[in-house]
Amino acid sequence: MIKDPTTSRNVLRDGTVANPWERRERQAAAHETPRGSGESASSPITQGSVLDRALTFMQDHDAALLSDPLSIDAARIRAAIQRAVLSLNLRRFEAEALTEQLADRLVGPGALGPHFRDPAVTEIMVVGGSVYVERDGRIQPAPSLGGVEEGIRIAQHLCRHEGREYKSSDPLMNFTWHDDGSRINIVHHSKSATGVAISIRKRQQGRRLLLPDLIEARSLSQAAADLLVRALTGRLNLILAGPQGAGKTEMLRAIALAAIPPDERTLSIEDMPELDLQLPHLVALIGQTDRTTPDEKARGAVSQEDHFRNTLRMRPDRLIFGELRGPEALAFFEALLSSQGGSLTTMHLYTPELLADRLYQISHKYQMSMPYDLIQRMVYGTVAIIVQLERDGMGHRHVSNIVEVEREGAMRDLFRWDPQAQVLASIAPLSEARQAWIAAHTRVPGGLTTQPDAEPRGLREEDQNSDD
Repeated sequence: MIKDPTTSRNVLRDGTVANPWERRERQAAAHETPRGSGESASSPITQGSVLDRALTFMQDHDAALLSDPLSIDAARIRAAIQRAVLSLNLRRFEAEALTEQLADRLVGPGALGPHFRDPAVTEIMVVGGSVYVERDGRIQPAPSLGGVEEGIRIAQHLCRHEGREYKSSDPLMNFTWHDDGSRINIVHHSKSATGVAISIRKRQQGRRLLLPDLIEARSLSQAAADLLVRALTGRLNLILAGPQGAGKTEMLRAIALAAIPPDERTLSIEDMPELDLQLPHLVALIGQTDRTTPDEKARGAVSQEDHFRNTLRMRPDRLIFGELRGPEALAFFEALLSSQGGSLTTMHLYTPELLADRLYQISHKYQMSMPYDLIQRMVYGTVAIIVQLERDGMGHRHVSNIVEVEREGAMRDLFRWDPQAQVLASIAPLSEARQAWIAAHTRVPGGLTTQPDAEPRGLREEDQNSDD
């Protein structure tokens, strides 16, 4: 169930409003609405007894729905919830809370529903029976589930609602939640000494952040944003690096939307749908990170490496990888050796200098065994700029430094974060050779090139309202 932004009422997945108390409120004022004798007038529905009574009512009147709610039509689920809530004669705010609880249990994420609905929560984590959430980049405890067994039931519930089975023979599961695209990872309790481990990275449904938003949030400076947009528009290859949760995907999306011309064909590849680029000519492909086994191929599974090989037959102008971490990483760099440039991706890196080492580790992990000096030559010959991001102790996500990769392998700082001033300070300009490349390869609709110091498209506030 989600919120209707125009009315703040609850709606089921089919878009219909679930307000079982509206008829009662048309008949009498809120303070005259009859209430059950056992409920407090000032507290929302939090006690299991009220939920148990509603479930008992539904068991008596809609037993088939409780046994397999996913096979039941949404209208029948809505009607059953309305009957159960109305049978308890609750006040409006109590009925609303109970309606959410029942919808969460039947067609939603169960006890984790309130965290899914909370826009301030970006990640949800369950360890045994404990729950933690991330707000503003910082992890904090949330009300517990009441025991390790309840954590297991939540995992079973999430799996069942996505057509999966929670079992020890498949202990590591990754899937996308149907309602909002959140990424869910589950580790079976048999493989964890602390009980079932559930990690949910929510897909934010609000307005996507653009470069002006990131500049205002001090994630990077205006000058750095100008450089990155010009570089990608001018077909330099960029890599966004950093640890998990540093904001790489958000930064990639903002740069791509500001830099890629609308008349170019862009192919994106990722393992979970997160980028949401909203470009005019976009082909968004989804594939698993690891290579497919024969059984997985028989079921129609496709790896990112498979997708990548096929993209070379799809005439892309731009290639964007959500993240490089498997065998597709080496294929990506091999393709850069013969591509026209302007590709963008992210990688988990502690520092930019570790890029070649990371690729060397991937090559041996997947039995590709590429020589280290060859990997170095690929990196130094194809990557122009590496943007390193970090998340500090206060949860602030920002660019820590931007480096230009020189042909000889040196990493030359262009921008570096000043922790005292809390700004991204300019250190040196982009090399003249790279500026000349940008000038020669920047295209605009209906023209051949732009000047290297031209205003980046889609970066300024006024550009957001233009026809482009």
